[in-house]
Amino acid sequence: MTNRSPRQRSSSSSSSSSTCSPASSGTLAYRGYAPSMTDGPDRAVSVLYASAGRAAIAPDYLGLGTGPGRHPYMDARSSTSASLDMLRAAHTAARDRGATLGRTVSLTGFSQGGQVAMALGGELNRGADRRFRLGMLAPVGGPFDLVGEELPGMFDGRIDPRAAVFYLSFFLTAQNRLQPLYDDPAEVFRAPYADRVEDLFDSEHPAEEIAGKLPERLEDLLTDTWYQKLRHPSGALLEMLRANDRTCDWKPGRDVRITLYSATGDRDVAMENTRSCGRQLADHGAKATVVDQGADADHYKSFLRSAPSIARALPAAR
Repeated sequence: MTNRSPRQRSSSSSSSSSTCSPASSGTLAYRGYAPSMTDGPDRAVSVLYASAGRAAIAPDYLGLGTGPGRHPYMDARSSTSASLDMLRAAHTAARDRGATLGRTVSLTGFSQGGQVAMALGGELNRGADRRFRLGMLAPVGGPFDLVGEELPGMFDGRIDPRAAVFYLSFFLTAQNRLQPLYDDPAEVFRAPYADRVEDLFDSEHPAEEIAGKLPERLEDLLTDTWYQKLRHPSGALLEMLRANDRTCDWKPGRDVRITLYSATGDRDVAMENTRSCGRQLADHGAKATVVDQGADADHYKSFLRSAPSIARALPAAR
């Protein structure tokens, strides 16, 4: 889920005249950090995959880059749709330039992008676009289990308190625009944060600016009522969480290679999210290799350690 602080988005890459490798990015609060706008980690990893002979695609999600409105953060459906649209656009752009993209698609993504990569894999596997065939999945540090692992981790100490404040503030204000959870921010957020939190997440503020205007603990951010609601979600809140919790709940084809990357030392997206994803895939008869980048690897370092392995694992361009 990382931003420049705290989570990084992942990306989707595609390969020219053979394999496609889409890469989706992690959490971005500021539209100017989108892959289309700046030379950041999303472009860098795309260049890495392109250097291996693939067409590398890094989508902007809704509300980022030059797109209108605010980013619907952690809405897997819209981010998956944006990524699929980018894959289609790459197919058209290649054709217009006299090139051909191969049918096989390799998907990777970091943090929020890991969730999106899994969701996009499911869509391709179900035949969302017959021009593309899923060949490889390699998400890194994805928040795959919001109800069972990620949200509880924010209250039991597995998630860094400052990261929990940032992510929950972004998540609740974004999701409230999609499915109303509250009528007034003061129902959820304590003063003085209730008066500023929605404006901070308007896609115009970098994460490093936002962090200085929020407290360091959830106890200081949330009202008592919402502190307990988030510890024991129910009703519309639980329904919304579960709607974004199903990205690993599908049956991949037998020839799809799946490697799930994470790190024991990750305090932004607890590694239990990745293990939970592996169990869901196993329930559908799929085998996923889980790679632990170590207790000394934080969220971003897990991405840095995983990217070279993912590049080496990409199917050969033909």
